Amino acid sequence: MEMGSKQKVENIKPDGEIYSCPNCAYTDGFHVSFKIGDNSRKAEIYLICPNCHSRFRINWQADLPQGVQ
Repeated sequence: MEMGSKQKVENIKPDGEIYSCPNCAYTDGFHVSFKIGDNSRKAEIYLICPNCHSRFRINWQADLPQGVQ
């Protein structure tokens, strides 16, 4: 289980606009979730389909400001 799901987190390549789920074809965008790893200054960004709840890793990271834990 990863990111609160029993399903495996899939990798997708960001290309053009990212609003359609490759698993269920839902076309109204994604929820965004963050996973803060050992380096608490970076958070990995995940997309979650609101329809089928599939989770996708897109290899994006957010820099966190100092003092955020």
